[in-house]
This record gives sequence, structure tokens and C-alpha cells, in this order.
Amino acid sequence: MADSPTDLTAERPALAALLVQPPRRVAATGAYATMLDLVARGLLAVDPTAGTIHAPRPDPAGLAPFEQHVFDAVVARVPGGHGPVPLGAIDLGTREQAEQWHERFTDLLAEVATARGLVRPRVPMGVRVVLWTGFTILWVGAIVAVWQAGRAPLAIGVVLVARLVSLPFRLLKRLVPQGRGRRLAAVYARLRTEPGIAPGDPRAPYAVAAGARLPWLGVSPFADGKQDFAWSRRDGTWRRVGLVDGRGFAFGWSPWAALLTQIPAAVFFGIWLLLLGMFSADLDLRQPGDLLPVALVAGGWLLWLAAVAWLARTGYRGLLDVIRPARIVAGPVIWLESDVGEDNTTYRVAVDDGGDVAVRYEISAGLYHQLRKDAWLRLEVTPNLGHVRRAEIVGR
Repeated sequence: MADSPTDLTAERPALAALLVQPPRRVAATGAYATMLDLVARGLLAVDPTAGTIHAPRPDPAGLAPFEQHVFDAVVARVPGGHGPVPLGAIDLGTREQAEQWHERFTDLLAEVATARGLVRPRVPMGVRVVLWTGFTILWVGAIVAVWQAGRAPLAIGVVLVARLVSLPFRLLKRLVPQGRGRRLAAVYARLRTEPGIAPGDPRAPYAVAAGARLPWLGVSPFADGKQDFAWSRRDGTWRRVGLVDGRGFAFGWSPWAALLTQIPAAVFFGIWLLLLGMFSADLDLRQPGDLLPVALVAGGWLLWLAAVAWLARTGYRGLLDVIRPARIVAGPVIWLESDVGEDNTTYRVAVDDGGDVAVRYEISAGLYHQLRKDAWLRLEVTPNLGHVRRAEIVGR
């Protein structure tokens, strides 16, 4: 045994994550350990058969701020904070909201650990201020000197180099164990490989916080990760709904965009057709050396036919969407995500309309930032291309 339970439980399990885990893993492991600790203390209750968790009392007293942060996340999707929630339905919101939640949890945990004297910044504040001041003066001076020398492009390079060089400075304020925190960190680290930790063992939350993978526990519900399903309580009972993307490259296109695309595409494919005709006319099948050009031209024809067929089908579907009424998709929001691309960011939503699967639809940035999980949303969607013509947040 790594240490006696009495020694381990002198501090809350989440502090083990702060003492031994890298910063990027503190929130996921520390929050999971906190949830397990709240279960052990009777403030949360788990039904292993149903795979649910609930709060016997909606507003328990005496929780540390970081514990309250976890408790609120567990019961957030239940009206009044009372009722069973599937473990997989614990949801931190969109990617941005989850990052903010993780950051807030880590900050609250760091405040407690610092107040208890378990951690300190790697470099004292005064030293960091001096270093940052000297660094800023040095690089601003270098940029001004390069700019005055008439070498503006080089100044941009200096800025980029300065940004890279400044990255290690950000590590100076990282919290590191001190005093009793060092001893506890060594004790908690040994729990990663400690055998025989079973359900009900008081060491379990500390082992999870330290990074142990206990075979009888699933992954942290507070960790980042994509899933192909989401949980919904549209009808008052929880059920799992599959998440699917719309079919086809043009899914989500506006019908008019699909139609207007035909004009430049017709010009492009017309030129392509003319070139294929010219190359085909120059081929001599009797010459063995022309076999490779023949294969290339044949491939060009096949590609042209496939592209024209796809384009015609897209235009046809766009035309149908112009003349046909939109399909109504209404229900609670069960999934939200933003995809950051090189040119722009796309925002998508999935709504439980009562079916077994929910389609991910593209929406505007303004609507995306107004939405929260379980808010009711009404979408008017074109029947073929899946373009959202209109969207509004509604009451149930």
C-alpha cells in the first residue's frame, strides 16, 4: 500500500491532480476525482445498474469552490438540480465553454492549494516582472532599430521570433509543489501503479487524480473528446441519440448557391470538354507510345463525366429546394460544436427531433453563441441540401 488511508485523505483528491499531473490534465482528472469523492461522501449517488448519478440534496453545504464547480456541472442538465443523470450526459457545453470550465476549475483548485501552502509559482512574481520588463525592452528596441533601418519585413520576423522566445516565460508562473506538497506528490504518484484498488477503496479518487487507469471505471466525463452520440431528455426521460453528418459534399449549401454555382462550373467544364476533345483527336491508337496518353485522356473523360454528374445532381437538388417547402426540425439542442478552419469557422448544432439519430446542421455564429444544451430550437431546413433557412430559439 502506497500510504495509509488516513494520510491520503488529509487533503481532497483533486489536489493530487494539481500536484502530480501536467497542467493540461489537471481539470479532467481532478474533476473526476472530485466527483468520486462527492459520491463517497454521500453528496452524489451513483446507480451502477442504470449508469446514472444524482444528487440526494440539490444544495449541499460546506463544499469548497472547486467542489461546487463540479457538483453544478453534474446536475446542470436536470431541472431543479434533482434527478438522475446518465454519466455520459454530464456536459460542459461547447468546446469554448468546456475550456473555460476547465480553466475555472484549475484556478479554483490552485487558490486552495496555494492557501494551504502546498504549491508556489516556479518563479516569484517579482522576478517574473523583472524578466518580462527586460525582455519587453530588449525586443521592442530591436524592432524599432530594424524598422528605422528601413527593413520592415525583417521587423515582422523579429516579432515572430520574440513570440517564440517568450513561450518559456509562460512556464515561470506554473505552480510546483513545495513543503508538504512535495511529500504528498510523491505519495500520490505511487498510486498510479498501486494494485488492488477496488470500488469503495478510499484511495480510488486519489489514484484517479494521479492518473491511474482503474479497469472498473470509465473515462472521465469531464475530459475532452468527440462522441458519435449525445444524451437527450426531450420527453422527460434520458435516452441516447446518435449523431450523424449530412450526406454529400454540398450538404448545407444554400439552394441558390447550388444553382448559381452552375454558371461558372459550366464554363469550366466546357473548357475542359474542349481540351479533352482536342487531346482525343490527336491520339493515334496504332502507335504503342500513345498508350500512356490514351490512358490519361480516358481517365480525364471519366473524371469529367463524374464531375458533371455530381454538378448536375447538386443543381437539381438545389432547384427542388427552391420550389419545395422547408422541413421543420424542432427539439432540444443536444450537441454544439465549432470547427476552426484556415479561412473561417463553422458552427454546427444537432437537435433531437424525436428520432434515433440527429443530423448536425450548420448555423450562424450569432445563434451558436446564444445556444446552450437542452434549449429548444426550431429549424427550417431544406429537404435535399440540408440548408438551414431559418432558426429560432423557442419554448417547449
